[in-house]
This record gives sequence, structure tokens and C-alpha cells, in this order.
Amino acid sequence: MPITVAQLVERFDSIYRERMRDLPIVNTKLEVEAVSFDRWEDQNLGVLITPWFINLLLLPSTDEFGGRPQGELVQCMFPSGPCELTVCHDDVLGTYLAAVLFRTVADFPDQVTARAIAEEALLRILEEPEAPTFKRRDIFTGLGTR
Repeated sequence: MPITVAQLVERFDSIYRERMRDLPIVNTKLEVEAVSFDRWEDQNLGVLITPWFINLLLLPSTDEFGGRPQGELVQCMFPSGPCELTVCHDDVLGTYLAAVLFRTVADFPDQVTARAIAEEALLRILEEPEAPTFKRRDIFTGLGTR
């Protein structure tokens, strides 16, 4: 059964309360929040903010990654290009894929800033990169090689 966004938030909120709350890596100005989760290639893709990290998460609609070992890297092709996501198995949630966007959130001043950055990161992952434009003279002047 696919992981719902509500289950994801409930689980990480529980992890925060039970295991993380008093650790020095926690930013108490942040809370657990699922940002911009939406369907992407028949899976749910979005960003999870917690008081100790911000990750890109892919919640599969099937158990296609359930048999893969914890920590295995899976190459995903997003519109912006390839990205490696890590297989994560959780006793409560099941299997999902994650990529670290911010290993630490100590410097985030508030939830509004964290959310804005999470939304921007997801937009950039889901947009096609702009093709570089060169003028012939750029090739000779070296401007096209930077």
C-alpha cells in the first residue's frame, strides 16, 4: 500500500518527539512538514522538512523498491537531469526513496524560509535546464567556455 503524505508527516513527527527533540542537531524553529507533494510518473514526489534535515522524497505507488537493500542508490531521471536517491526502509512506513537536500538545518531562521527553499529546490528539480546560447564570437573570445 502506498505511503500517504499524512502518514509520512505523522511518522517523522513521532520520530522527532520520541528520539530527536533533545539532540543538538535539532533546529527548534522548524517543524515536520511535507512540501509540494504531487504525482510524478505515477509516484508521489515532494520535499520533507524536519527540524534536523530537508530531503527530497519519492513515495512509490507500488512495492517496486521493497526488495532492494537499505542504502542502495537508485538513479532517477528528473527533467533537470539524473539524481541518485537512496532506498530507505522504515518499519512503520515501508519503503521510500530519499535524496538529501540539506544535511543540517541549523542556520534556517524559520519554517517560512525552510518551506520557500524546499519549494524552490523542487521547482528546479522538475524544470528543464535552459540550453546555453552561444554567439560565434564567444567561441573565439573564450566567453562560451565558462
